[in-house]
Amino acid sequence: MIESLDSIQFHSNQTLKDVMKAFMSSYVQSYGFGLIVDNQKKCVGVITDGDIRRAIVSDRSTKTPIHELMNRKFVYVTADTSPHQMLRLFDNDPPITHLPILDKKGRLVNVLRSSEFRASKGMQTKLIRSRSPVRISFGGGGTDMSMYFNKNPSCVLNITINKFCYTTVSIRADNCIKLISKDFNEELEVASIDQLKYNGSLDLVKACVKLMQPSFGFNLETSSDVEPGTGLGGSAALAVSIIGAFNYFRNEKQLDKYAMADVAYQAERIELNIKGGWQDQYAAVFGGLNFLEFREDETFVNPLRLPDDILLELHYNLLMFRVGGTRESGVIISDQQEAYSFKNKKIQNQYNQQLHVALKMKDMLVKGNLVEFGDLLNEAWNIKKTFSDCISNDYIDEIYKAAIDAGASGGKLLGAGQSGYLLLFCDPKFQSSVISRLKPLGARNETFDFVETGVQTWASEGSSLKTINTEAKPQLDSLISD
Repeated sequence: MIESLDSIQFHSNQTLKDVMKAFMSSYVQSYGFGLIVDNQKKCVGVITDGDIRRAIVSDRSTKTPIHELMNRKFVYVTADTSPHQMLRLFDNDPPITHLPILDKKGRLVNVLRSSEFRASKGMQTKLIRSRSPVRISFGGGGTDMSMYFNKNPSCVLNITINKFCYTTVSIRADNCIKLISKDFNEELEVASIDQLKYNGSLDLVKACVKLMQPSFGFNLETSSDVEPGTGLGGSAALAVSIIGAFNYFRNEKQLDKYAMADVAYQAERIELNIKGGWQDQYAAVFGGLNFLEFREDETFVNPLRLPDDILLELHYNLLMFRVGGTRESGVIISDQQEAYSFKNKKIQNQYNQQLHVALKMKDMLVKGNLVEFGDLLNEAWNIKKTFSDCISNDYIDEIYKAAIDAGASGGKLLGAGQSGYLLLFCDPKFQSSVISRLKPLGARNETFDFVETGVQTWASEGSSLKTINTEAKPQLDSLISD
């Protein structure tokens, strides 16, 4: 690849003499050609040392504008050109020794020499995909915030389910960045990371990119199985999937799982100042059933390895319903934090009680006492509602009461509150009654499975990422010939 592109680019108004002087440089001479550009830096032709020799033999004046001598038909490649296509071009007769790489506006990105080309390097242009699961939180929610565990050790019990956030990254030939959200049908392209500004559009994606600092141009596409603001930790899962994709490129400097969770937390909580706890990021990275311990200076992820019959029976006794719309979790969390900061002893004691219930939940799961576990879900939900008046509302209370009356023994609204997903523990013999009772109230039953894996990253042979409104590819013209 050519390191100094300016040295081989000439404006179309420059003269034959200007180009001859440049070609006397050993650097330019080693390539034997130059590219002619217009005022917008778009490549409009090429000139070779052979073109210069022919002009001299023909007694052309050294003041001749170079656009009169250039070859307007030349071969170039783009980011979409495959290594196989490049190999075919280098194998032509007469042979091509240099391939200009142009961006979609026709500007020079780089020049590939046949002596440097390796078809095997095409493997580097594969798509890198990543997915991260969302989670169900059983107990301890609220105590995973810094305001609490900076003074009191805390714990959270959660498990990941088969709903995922996805990221796909493909390397570009230029240094530009394109962000594509399939969920929001939004797209943004900038020339560099420095041009990514927080403005309410794709901000979480931008924050992850800024923190990971990839040193190459790329297209990045995101999508999700869940709506944002529904209580499953989707924003953290999305952040982890983005971080996981970029972590693939770090080779020996890859982040470990704890560091990935930290970066995801930083993106959402510090960069964007969105209030919330720490459990979602660790769940998305590690996956599975985990007992998370938050201490003043350290976090520990303890996987719980339950016998299959206990885990299967737990799943068989759980129902999940989509209720209400979406909400801004940060607003609800801010209200919780404000109430806690007033040093209200009653509220602080409720957080301590929530922690105690989470510990008992873990013990009941390990012992296989699922009936008691279901009762503890109910206790945890009643405690959580005291954290803030914003957590529940009349509609949620009505649905929850109806579920208990129909046979459920416990449950909770997942996430910060107000709407999203309602999790219920219910003996299988009452589940049909609960589903029938809640359906007229607008609660939609959704099936799910537990998953043991956290963030996963892999390479794909898929085609390059396309924009939402795909543009036509530039076509290859005739060969550069001497």
